[in-house]
Amino acid sequence: MNLAQAVEIAPFMENFYDEAISVYVFSPEEVIFALNHETLNLGLQDGEPALKYENTISVRCMREKRRLVARVPLEKSQFGISYVAITNPLWNDGELEGVISVAISDKRYDALKKVGIELSELVKSSHNASEELSATSEELAATARNMEGNTSVAKEGLEKINGISQDIRRISAQTSILGLNASIEAARAGDKGRGFAVVAEEVRKLSEGAKQSALAISEDIIEVNDTVSHLIEYIMQLAIVSENQAMDVVNLTKSLGEISKLAEDLVSHGEAK
Repeated sequence: MNLAQAVEIAPFMENFYDEAISVYVFSPEEVIFALNHETLNLGLQDGEPALKYENTISVRCMREKRRLVARVPLEKSQFGISYVAITNPLWNDGELEGVISVAISDKRYDALKKVGIELSELVKSSHNASEELSATSEELAATARNMEGNTSVAKEGLEKINGISQDIRRISAQTSILGLNASIEAARAGDKGRGFAVVAEEVRKLSEGAKQSALAISEDIIEVNDTVSHLIEYIMQLAIVSENQAMDVVNLTKSLGEISKLAEDLVSHGEAK
């Protein structure tokens, strides 16, 4: 766009915005066109020398020969109001002819900045909480895996004890047979075998007692083994759930970090440049 085209378009530019704007066209020497909106009046007039506004973004754009966007706060404004300025250089056959500038109210920028700050604080708080939750979830998953390993060892121990109990039952059965044989031999010996018969009877009683004890132990072991098996299954499920939860929290933490960055960018766009 050149200077002449900008002058033709400038009076109609406010139709392209849904808010109040002021429009100005500068040449390197003077203000060519000034459209001051009543609610955003910077006071520029047609024909004023450009050097009068050497500290404005419009003159800066002519010096730097590039598009500029800046929020001008009240303390830096020479017009007594704060605003957002957008300015573009105007070229004709590679030569800079001037600039066209639009001034917009900064109320939306301030509201945007406020929302950005609040969002940033909220996300940072959530981000910190999710990091703590992630660490806790990972610790829980590791603990569950350790419990699973320890419980499996306990189950193996129970199986060994059950094997010993079976051995006791076999020894008891053999001892019972020996006691029975000893009683038969004592009966054959008559009076001379009475003492041996008493010993044989005690051996049989001991064998029967060991047998009953072994049976009771086996029943208890079976019951405990079933309980441990269920416990291992529950712990495995807990470990899987904990690991999935830890992964979900890690993803949540990553997402919150990205949202936090977007919130910071939102705030930065509301800052003066």
